[in-house]
Amino acid sequence: MKSTRLATCVTALILSAVVVYADGVNFTTVTSWNQALELAKKANKPIFLDAYTDWCGWCKVMDKETFSDAKVAAFMNANFVNVKMEMETGEGVDVAMKYRISSYPTFKVFAADGTPTYTVLGYQEPKDWLETLVKMTDPSQSQIAKGITPQLNLNYPDWHRGAYLKGKNKKIADAKTVQAWFDEQPDKYSEVTWSIITRYQLTEAQTAWVMAHEAEYRALYGEEFDQVAQKHAQSIFNNAVVKKDRSLLDKATDLFTKTVPEQAETMRERLQAMYYNRTEDWKQLGDVVEKMSQTADATADGINEFAWNMYEKCEDNPSLVKAADAMKRKTTKLDASKWAFVDTYAALLYKTKQYDEAERQALRAIDMGKEANADVAETEELLKKIRVAKKQ
Repeated sequence: MKSTRLATCVTALILSAVVVYADGVNFTTVTSWNQALELAKKANKPIFLDAYTDWCGWCKVMDKETFSDAKVAAFMNANFVNVKMEMETGEGVDVAMKYRISSYPTFKVFAADGTPTYTVLGYQEPKDWLETLVKMTDPSQSQIAKGITPQLNLNYPDWHRGAYLKGKNKKIADAKTVQAWFDEQPDKYSEVTWSIITRYQLTEAQTAWVMAHEAEYRALYGEEFDQVAQKHAQSIFNNAVVKKDRSLLDKATDLFTKTVPEQAETMRERLQAMYYNRTEDWKQLGDVVEKMSQTADATADGINEFAWNMYEKCEDNPSLVKAADAMKRKTTKLDASKWAFVDTYAALLYKTKQYDEAERQALRAIDMGKEANADVAETEELLKKIRVAKKQ
């Protein structure tokens, strides 16, 4: 069934030394960046910025599940001035433009003088977040980029602000406007030019020029260059799919893995699976999914999207059996909320005519789904089809 949805150790000493805060992280909502800077100056602490939007669902989950955690609250209240700022209203737009914030939730740490030192994107559970917090407060982990100036408001092109506005007011400049502007810039390393490079699609020649000057950009903007490299890699990957060109897939993979060397093999397998999935090469996809399922860090979530697509579109039985076996490995022990993955396993068993086990897994998925208060109507329909097939 379709479903959407760095590790360092936090020492026992740190966790045992903190005071428990039952009410969660003590956030102050600010509407101007100067407010945050004044709070930091007064407290002589770094700023923790929760950059959010009103529509961001994972921002709300972070509030409910992570920032409410007592150990998280204790650590953050002790070490930071914690501020929230809505990024699509008022001066929040200026902060988003300045620090190139376009994915939510984004969390940034700033020294008391306003120098950005650490950035992390996306939701994390309390346990993982505590590990991230340790990195945020470790000077050796600082992500300071000398190309970022203290000035909030820069001389952006008029059309740039529209990319950061809310809802119907959002307007992305057309590619020709952006690309013509880039060609006209005498200083292609300025902070403003860098903001345009990170946000918009340049021509192939312009992108090649940026990639050829990676060393210069990294010297100014550090790890932010990884985002540009990944965007370039994504473009090459999309082209690989369109052309069904394995050499382009390899090129895109090399670029992606360069930005996350610690996850190189996992990234390589996932990109291969995505490529075979989109090109509908089911035999190759079956092999990759089977291999992915045998690694210790693989999850049912990571395999499910490929396995479900094979159930819907693939007619090659050996490949479907491999997908079913992969789901079997990753659905043995799951909590009720993961019932949809068991549904996928049951569906694959049904399609490969393993009806007895398909029936057992469908019943298991239904029980899990009901426990999770989910709508299991589709799985109940699958169970009916399995039982009809058994009688034939």
